[in-house]
Amino acid sequence: MVSTGMETLELDPGPGPGAEARLDALLAGRPETVCVALRVAEASRPGPGDLRRVGELALLVRRAGHRVVLRGAGERWRVLLELTGLAGALPVE
Repeated sequence: MVSTGMETLELDPGPGPGAEARLDALLAGRPETVCVALRVAEASRPGPGDLRRVGELALLVRRAGHRVVLRGAGERWRVLLELTGLAGALPVE
């Protein structure tokens, strides 16, 4: 597990609309840097759509000045991240 030494907030990036709004609500009014853990365990067979959704959320988190990690990423997630060159950009805990 990645230890960031800061508050960690969890978000389910699940399919369907609303993840961005949930992220905005989660980060609203937080002047201090937090770590957002995107829970990806539900997507046991991740595909391009899952990767895109997680990537877009991770970009929003970083643009807001916070950190992001993937929580519960199984072997398929890890392989997908390696194959796409995103393993360094989307840390797994």
